[in-house]
Amino acid sequence: MKKTKQLLTAILLILLIPLSALAENYGAVILYDHSSVKFFKDGRKIFKEEMAVKITGKRGIKDFGEVVIPFSTEHQKVKILYAYTVTPDGRKIYPSKKAYNVVYPPFVSEAPIYSDLKYQTISMPAVAPGSIIKYAYEVETFKPYMKNEFWTTNYFQGEYPVKEATFTAYIPKGKYFKYKCYNMNKEEATPQIKEEKNFKVLSWKLTNVPPIETEPSMPPIGEIAKKISITSLKSWQQVAKWYSELAKDAIKPDKTIKELVAKLTADKKTKREKIQAIYDFVSQNIRYVGMEFGINGYKPHKASEILKNRYGDCKDHATLLVAMLKAAGIKGYPVLIPTSDKANMDKNLPMPTAFDHEIAAVKLNGKIVYMDTTSDFVPFGYLPPGDQGRNVLMIDVEKEKGYLEETPVAPPSVNVEHFKGNFSLNSSGKLEGTFSFIYKGVYSMFERARLITATKQDIKRHVENLASSISPGFNVVEYHLSDFKNLDIPDITISIKGYDNEYATLTSHFLLAKLPIPSFSRLVSLVAEKKRKYPYVVGYKMSKEIEANIEIPAGYKLYLKPEDFTFKNRVGFMSLKWKIKPQTLNMHLELILNKHVIPAEEYMDLRDLFNTFVKTIRNEVIILKKEQK
Repeated sequence: MKKTKQLLTAILLILLIPLSALAENYGAVILYDHSSVKFFKDGRKIFKEEMAVKITGKRGIKDFGEVVIPFSTEHQKVKILYAYTVTPDGRKIYPSKKAYNVVYPPFVSEAPIYSDLKYQTISMPAVAPGSIIKYAYEVETFKPYMKNEFWTTNYFQGEYPVKEATFTAYIPKGKYFKYKCYNMNKEEATPQIKEEKNFKVLSWKLTNVPPIETEPSMPPIGEIAKKISITSLKSWQQVAKWYSELAKDAIKPDKTIKELVAKLTADKKTKREKIQAIYDFVSQNIRYVGMEFGINGYKPHKASEILKNRYGDCKDHATLLVAMLKAAGIKGYPVLIPTSDKANMDKNLPMPTAFDHEIAAVKLNGKIVYMDTTSDFVPFGYLPPGDQGRNVLMIDVEKEKGYLEETPVAPPSVNVEHFKGNFSLNSSGKLEGTFSFIYKGVYSMFERARLITATKQDIKRHVENLASSISPGFNVVEYHLSDFKNLDIPDITISIKGYDNEYATLTSHFLLAKLPIPSFSRLVSLVAEKKRKYPYVVGYKMSKEIEANIEIPAGYKLYLKPEDFTFKNRVGFMSLKWKIKPQTLNMHLELILNKHVIPAEEYMDLRDLFNTFVKTIRNEVIILKKEQK
């Protein structure tokens, strides 16, 4: 009997240790998260949530010590049902009246007239390891975003372990709806269904939900978490029609817009030139004020108002761009898009909250050209990485019609980081040369973002850092930058001239030198992990190219002939080629990454590709032997 008790105790400890270890490791464990939503036929809804969180560390204190409930003052109202902290000795500590506050989000403080989004916050008292935070609230949507329609998404899983999570949806009888479960097994995805008065009630319950282990460059939580989405919408055409009604008046150009467009396009001959001139104006002159798309309202401001204020959020940027194109006689389309920070749009489950961003589009030479003016460093014809490869809804406002499309992913030949150098090495080991860093596609965006707000001293420091990547202590004699402020010149070139007096190593018979090329060692840090659970989101396809010419000093000859080399796997390839003349070495090294998202099972291929590329650069050494007189 004693041995049986000991065995049971041992088993119990084995079962309990993982939970306590998880709680300790993550700083908190969610004891329960009970959520429900009651929909009404007219589109109103009441969302309710009850939470209990046990705090075990500083991370939990930081994330749960301040309860934050976002809501729209125009569409919703919040009611706090209760809130208190249970101390380790069992006492209940209630927040004071001063602990309850309604505040603007930080980004709205710059332009408070521009958003109806606010936060109901509760500063929880006595939050310390061992305490339990408990609270409950309701958010009532009294003014539906879309009349007679509803939708919602409920998450069961996040970055903290959850002991119990429930979700209950009350659907009006006779009302069409459909739901979809994501990343859930059959048992988890099967709801309990019953009828209650005028509602059909669906309930889900999950227990011991593990936390999502975060990894660098992983997909957004929305793509990998256990969640449920519900919608009453039957098609995306309903979303297109609804948004068209919101935007129809906003995209009408007034006299001021028409006069501005006439001035901007006066000397432009082609359709492309006119579009580009309008794009450049909006990108460079309308300050982007970032706000969450959706909760603060979907209706854009009038184009005339946006132009007058000279600032706007994403939908305002798109609205003004479409209005200005309209004034030029060119049809533009608002485009609703989920950026790469959000789960990609499910084409089979229509709901406006599938999107967190808005851009614009035109049809040019039979192709759709997408335009995102919220970044003032993205040239016309390019898309930021977060906009590429996304399912979108392109809307013809006049026809109130929508088109499901997918934004393109630029090929590696568009996103190029190119180094080109011409060097000479003398018999004393001094290196002299001129070289250029050429940035194209996303690399030009990154570089322009760095340079556009930089001071002269910042730029000088940046150039010296680039030179030091060729050789530590490389002396810059002069440098030149292309016109990076001009979006009509999409590529950015930084040209440098200089020398290093002590570049090569001299012996009595040999001259040894590393190749004067950048190491691209940052690639290695991106794949330092040996294994991954989730896909690696690079965000864009890429090409790295190195061209270098090195003149050999008189009196020396090449001792070891370098060899060509190629490497290829499932995600890309690299090649190294040499051309050798009596006194000149020419090297051409290229890396191509053919995928912008790497499946977890192909991560080792990415790791091998990047590591092989960097090692190839590091291991290439020039060995010159002194010729006998």
